[in-house]
Amino acid sequence: MPIFYPGILATKGGPKMIRKMHPDDLDTIMEIWLVGNLDAHAFIGAQYWRDQLPAVRTAIQAATVYCYLLPNGTIAGFVGLTGDYLAGLFVARQYRQQGIGGQLLTFVQRRSQKLALDAYRQNQRAVSFYQRHGFTISQQDQASVHLIWAAPE
Repeated sequence: MPIFYPGILATKGGPKMIRKMHPDDLDTIMEIWLVGNLDAHAFIGAQYWRDQLPAVRTAIQAATVYCYLLPNGTIAGFVGLTGDYLAGLFVARQYRQQGIGGQLLTFVQRRSQKLALDAYRQNQRAVSFYQRHGFTISQQDQASVHLIWAAPE
């Protein structure tokens, strides 16, 4: 059953809904994932992301995935977790810069004691986004940044 969170998600256009992924959401989620990676990671060849589709499709089905739905039922974005690891947060291109990513992140933060994630160092936009939401860099190397977050006590 969908969970309706008007207190968190009251935004332009009325309240929105976040719910767990349904099996028939998978194709839409995969499209959002692919386009999001192609847009955010121009420094990695597009074929790399296309080659990852089968493995990611399997991994997403094993993860805990929450979808952000618009009032008309359109999936505008999603966040995927494997335990306390935030495996991905993606918003469809046409719905970016509307606060959806922040709402998805807040949703999982309110249900977690701690979270961790990895981002490409060159994806400074993502690193800054997570830092604005309370994540701190715990490790980094030439290619990636490991960020962590803990719920306030």
